[in-house]
This record gives sequence, C-alpha cells and structure tokens, in this order.
Amino acid sequence: MIKVQYKRGIVRMMDIYGSVNKDKGDRVDIVISSNVIFPKIASSLPFPKGGFLHSYGQTLVIDLDRPEEEIFTDIHKNARYKINRASKRDPIQYYELISPKEDEIRKFLAFFDRFAKYKNLPKGNFGRLKGLSDQDSLIISYVTDESGNVLCYHAYVKADTYCSLLYSASARFDNKQIRNLIGRANRYLHWQDMKSFRKLGIKWFDFGGLFVHTDASDEDSINRFKMEFGGQVVDVDKRIYPLTIIGKMTTFVFWLKMRKRPEFLRAKRFEHKKIHLTNNA
Repeated sequence: MIKVQYKRGIVRMMDIYGSVNKDKGDRVDIVISSNVIFPKIASSLPFPKGGFLHSYGQTLVIDLDRPEEEIFTDIHKNARYKINRASKRDPIQYYELISPKEDEIRKFLAFFDRFAKYKNLPKGNFGRLKGLSDQDSLIISYVTDESGNVLCYHAYVKADTYCSLLYSASARFDNKQIRNLIGRANRYLHWQDMKSFRKLGIKWFDFGGLFVHTDASDEDSINRFKMEFGGQVVDVDKRIYPLTIIGKMTTFVFWLKMRKRPEFLRAKRFEHKKIHLTNNA
C-alpha cells in the first residue's frame, strides 16, 4: 500500500494505492483510495453505508510474470509492427528515471501541463509526484528524437507488485509525418516500460484506467489504443472520503460533476445488489 499527501489549492489531499481503507488519524481534508482488483483476486471488503463517494471503474492490466516473447505476441500485430519500426528505423531514444529528482519532476510537469492545456485536462501536481518519489514509488519514462526533443512522457506509481500509469503526455504537432512518429514512439515507450518493470520483478502493468461504456470518440480512441496491448480488463474500487468541512464541500462539488459518470452509476448497482467483484480471468 502506498500513501501520499499533497495539496490542491487549499485542500489537503491523500491518495492511497492498493487499499480502500482510511485511517482515522489521517490529517487531511480528503482521502482518495483505490484498489485494482487483479485477476483471481476477490474484493472481500463490505460496502459500508455512506460517508464516502464510491465508484467502480475499470482498467487494463498486463501480466508481466511471463516470458517476454509471450507478452509481445499478445500485442496486436499492427501495434507490434509500429513498435518494431520504432525500435529499428526511427531515430528515437528511450530513457527511464527510477528515482526522479526534483528538477526531473518539474521538467516532466512542464511538458505535461502544455499537453493538459491542449487536451483541457487538469494540470499535474508537483506535491503528489514529489511525495511518491520520496518513497521510491515514482517512475518517469520518456522518448526523445535525434535532436533530444521529448516526444512522449509517462509517469507511474510503483507499488510492491504493480506499476500504474498516472500521467501520459505526447508532443503536439500539425505535421502528419511527425504525428505518426509520435504514435509509434508512444507504443514503443509502453513496451519498453513493460520490459523494464518485468526486469524489476513487477507482476502487473496497469494502464491506469479505461473509460466505462464510452460513446465519445476521443475516449473510445484511448481505450482502443490501450487494448492494442492485449491484457485483461479488471475492476477498480475507488472511494473518496471527506474528513473535514472543506473535504465535504469539495467532495460535493466533485459529486455534482461526476454523479452521472458510468463508473459511479456502476458502483450504485453493485452496492444495491451487495455484489463482491472477483476477476477470475
């Protein structure tokens, strides 16, 4: 289990990875806990009444405890072609930061925030990443072109048995040829990450979430990109606990924005039926 404290504006936050519990002594406004229900593992925790905002999302996980050739064979042939081309023909270079320093985190965030502005996404949070790095629970990887320009970045939270993708960003270009290069580089980056995590003894590669029952073209495109790598779709139990007045106000605003999202509606159905999820794949 990984716990990290940080701030968003005046709100004191805590993220917990690998558990849906919270401690009474947590001196923050909001606790966001999430637990990936990996294959053959049951969610045995009960559904307590009230006191938190609940969602059941989904993610895609790759079993890394297999021969490298088997993992690569599970990748869609078109994606394998792009990875091979990137590896053999494209002038790109892979880098990995197992213990990123403060300046390396800020460099990543500068790149990500430009991407986030283009995609209308929230900015990255330095305190969150620095807190993970201080616990040796942050890995940053990226690919550059022949001139040293970054094409794409990934940031992961590293737990005992898995790595989960927290942030992913790519450079923006109007030139179609360069866009195609970035597409290949991003697939290559994912594959290099998988190989590296496997060597570190990591059991699972987690893509950090899938959109549930999406009909939006951009969300569907993201799902299809991730599904190119094979793997198994599993559930994610996520709970948001407000611990203070500020936390309750912030959680209420979040509920107003997200209450109709499929993952929140899905949680309500499971709570009503008292179902405990098991991924038996």
